[in-house]
Amino acid sequence: MNITEILVQPQAIAWLPWAVQYFFYIGSAYAAAILFLLSYIFRAHTSHYLRSALVLTMSIGAVVGPLALTGDLHQPGRALHFYSNMTPWSWMSLGSLFLPLFSALAILTAWLYLRDDIAKLKHSDNAIAKKISLFSLGDWQTTSTQMITVTVLTCLSGLTIALYTGAEIYVVQSRPLWHQPAAPLLWFVTAFIGAIGFALLLLALFPIPAKANAFTQSDQGLIKRALLVSAILAAVLLPIWASNNASFSLYESDAWLVRLGSLAVSFLACMGIALLASKIALYNRPQLLIMSAISLICCWYLRWVTIMDVQTIAKFDQGPYPYELPMGSAGLLGILGMAGLWLALALAASEIVAIQEKSVKSVKRVKSVKNSTVSQPLKTQHTQ
Repeated sequence: MNITEILVQPQAIAWLPWAVQYFFYIGSAYAAAILFLLSYIFRAHTSHYLRSALVLTMSIGAVVGPLALTGDLHQPGRALHFYSNMTPWSWMSLGSLFLPLFSALAILTAWLYLRDDIAKLKHSDNAIAKKISLFSLGDWQTTSTQMITVTVLTCLSGLTIALYTGAEIYVVQSRPLWHQPAAPLLWFVTAFIGAIGFALLLLALFPIPAKANAFTQSDQGLIKRALLVSAILAAVLLPIWASNNASFSLYESDAWLVRLGSLAVSFLACMGIALLASKIALYNRPQLLIMSAISLICCWYLRWVTIMDVQTIAKFDQGPYPYELPMGSAGLLGILGMAGLWLALALAASEIVAIQEKSVKSVKRVKSVKNSTVSQPLKTQHTQ
């Protein structure tokens, strides 16, 4: 009997941390599109602030996500190869068609919804705000039919993103933890946790007065139901996903038990903040930041475990194949860079809301001054 040892040459990891960032931001974008459609249909019960947070989560994620994808392709020019060499049988090639369409529709939806807010900036004393008001492109009113039509198209386009992002990893048969229906379903349901997390972060950035009755009970109900249902479904799908690996049992590895336990705890934490959502004031910034951090960490860490850590499992021989996160642009710096870009765009959008709030107050002051100047002569004449 001959014994043959198989030695595998060291090879670079296939999916870089850039891919985690892409799935993270683009997932929150299409989930926010669905939540925004629901909030707009029931706009008589939801607040403008929550709808603005959701539509900005959708549009910002639709911009930041594709940029992270070009980083995973190692150079932006490689994206052009998808269009010069179309392969319709490839999910990644189809994604090159789905992604620009979704990004364009997401930005169009956000622009249509925020047009009235942008137009009000012309009353501001700030010169930059007045120039920004020109982006409203006229004084015409956005109708409800236009908004619902564009939002429905955006949601349908977002579902194509969910389909292709799940399918392009599902087709990798050499990875049993990817090649199973539970994997794309797990990414889909947790995308709503990320969307709520980003929306809560935007609400914390908005200049909402503490005593203003800006939110409704339906706002809290939407946040509660979205978080609770997503976390429960994720907690059900996680053990199903972990069990579908015939060659390697995750439950026999101490490292994987820690990862799976951490994910389970994060899902329970999301359920906890969902149950407390009805008791939390949405204008309380510290509470919003805590809820946002728990949701975003849960969503991001699930993608890190299911994409990056899965690649450390040996395909043929016995491992281990540890992965160390580099400090450069392909690792920690890239993660911080994408987070900084998202935050910068969010701050810019929230500043527009802040300028609008100031402009509305300035208009009220002007009106009060005019009323006082008109009433003063009348009062003097009456005295005479």
